[in-house]
Amino acid sequence: MENDKLSLSNEEFKKLRNFVFQSIGVNLSEAKRALVVSRLSKHIRKKGLHSFTQYLKLVEETEHEKEKLFNLITTNVTNFFREEHHFQFLINEYVPSIIDKHSKTIRVWSAACSSGEEPYSIAMTLEGVLKKEKNIDYKILASDINTEMLHKAKTGIYRHEEVVGISYDHLKTFFKLGQGENKGLFKIKENVQKKIVFQQINLVGKERYPIKDKIDIIFCRNVFIYFSKETQRFLLERFYEQLSPEGILILGHSESIANNQDKWRLINKTIYKKI
Repeated sequence: MENDKLSLSNEEFKKLRNFVFQSIGVNLSEAKRALVVSRLSKHIRKKGLHSFTQYLKLVEETEHEKEKLFNLITTNVTNFFREEHHFQFLINEYVPSIIDKHSKTIRVWSAACSSGEEPYSIAMTLEGVLKKEKNIDYKILASDINTEMLHKAKTGIYRHEEVVGISYDHLKTFFKLGQGENKGLFKIKENVQKKIVFQQINLVGKERYPIKDKIDIIFCRNVFIYFSKETQRFLLERFYEQLSPEGILILGHSESIANNQDKWRLINKTIYKKI
């Protein structure tokens, strides 16, 4: 209810913005202020607190509460095979071009995997394109800052309305249909699920990414729009180091890499190759 909303002073908003920016790099603009109030007020009341100042003190002192804050303010809009041209590019161009000269495993990182639709879409795509290749496999690392979304992604269970865009052939091949109390739910089959490792990773954290091997494909779609230019540059440097020599970075439909011609070459719509 409207009356449950707490007031957020300029000072409190500034402090909250700074904390979030320093912690996970997300830039909460003035335009996000109403969204912050709307998403946090109910939770703050539930904790028995009466102001954003009290809440910020709790967040700074408690790891669990910090995690809850990030879960509440990060946006998760996703669906299977979103921006389908990216998957078509993998099928028709990129994967065929590296099969002959590649090692035994194609490594992919879904760097903001949300509730799992993106990494599972990647897996279904690679299953299809590699099914006749006996000597080549794939592994997917799927990460996010939001632990609630990661939990859903790990279960691999989706409602009927969440799988609407998937072809009947894909549903039959890659999903099990729920029975009894799970009727109407679709679960990703184990042979696909076991190719994916889900892990919480803070993209802008100071520690090294927990990734040993070079990555061939990084999906980081619709994430840069939440970061400042400086944070974007920082991320691009880290992605560049993480990619294999033939590696590609896939961004979202409204994102681009500017003034980086010495390190990145645009090879398709919002798809960049490491130089």
